[in-house]
Amino acid sequence: MANVSKKILPIAIVAATAATQAPAALADVNVDLRTFYFNRDFAEGTNPNRVALTQAVRVDYTNDLTDRIAIGASLFANIKLDGRGDDQSSGLLDSKSESYAKLGQLYADIKLSENANVRLGRWVVDTPLLNDSDSRGTPSSTQAIQLNAKAGNVDVYGLYSDRASSKTDSSFDKYGEDSDGLFVIGAGTKLDNGISLHAAYGDSDDFLSQAYFNAAYSTDQLLVDLHHYDSEGDGSNNQDATLTNLAVQYSFGDLALTGSYQTIGGDTAYGYTWGGNDDNGLMTWNSVQILDFNNKDEDSFQVRADYAFAGVPGLKAMARHTFGEYDNGGVDVDESETNAELKYTLQSGDLKGLSLRMRLSHVNADAFNDINEVRLIANYSF
Repeated sequence: MANVSKKILPIAIVAATAATQAPAALADVNVDLRTFYFNRDFAEGTNPNRVALTQAVRVDYTNDLTDRIAIGASLFANIKLDGRGDDQSSGLLDSKSESYAKLGQLYADIKLSENANVRLGRWVVDTPLLNDSDSRGTPSSTQAIQLNAKAGNVDVYGLYSDRASSKTDSSFDKYGEDSDGLFVIGAGTKLDNGISLHAAYGDSDDFLSQAYFNAAYSTDQLLVDLHHYDSEGDGSNNQDATLTNLAVQYSFGDLALTGSYQTIGGDTAYGYTWGGNDDNGLMTWNSVQILDFNNKDEDSFQVRADYAFAGVPGLKAMARHTFGEYDNGGVDVDESETNAELKYTLQSGDLKGLSLRMRLSHVNADAFNDINEVRLIANYSF
């Protein structure tokens, strides 16, 4: 497979080049603009604050070359408008605290049959065990080959990746200097009785293996959502941990109330990255704006409320408080994060679809300095 992986990008490039021969009517171009203000204030200690303001542009191009072959390409760019303090650590600027641009996606989709297709190249991957983050100006992306198939009402996939690129990095780097890459297999289904199931397994050569299981039950008012991760390190990585998260949400018209419990087991904290330039993340409810509550032996709880304003269509609010406790060398350590969000999406007019979002966070922790954070985000697509 290592030799096959070297051909992933060249094949995708050949397919993309062929797009110039396709009828123009089959092509589709979308432009997304994202203005992002980030301010992380370390309330105590000597850590420098992080302040940045950027204007991101994402241009997505797709084209159906034939009934069986389609290609896609995306340009990601983020322009620095302002920056102060340790702004290169804000997740909005590159390592030199500067603007950046990159070819974030270049891929080909090949339809093998009515129920199977393969994608190869570089794109924003979205699976439970391997996913790309879109929490800043532009997303991270992954170089991979993925097979998707459908058997009845079960969706099955298999993925091999040899390189990844973080949100602000233009290069695609291997998961480790001597790594042969990462394999992920998974399957999911949604039953007519409201139950959905998903299971996946991933292995990064000589670094980490992870298993994942999700079971959820949903009705118009009730959601019960269980996530379980189990990981084992390999080589120099001594990780041996489990993570279990159970959330229950009940909706009363425009109001939804959620309670969530998470626990970490095993001998270490739960680490979920694959050892390279990937921006992988957890699917759990207790993985919030700043913290993941994934320390060794940590138990954490969350209360959350979501509200949609019926009198103002497009206006939504969210508030949550997550608090955890774990043992650190015989000392009980507490940490908590309080979040508030307000989002408004225009429903009509020339700027229909424009969304304005404010995200606030306060972290209080025994193990490190308190944090106050503000994120202001404006998104518009055309």
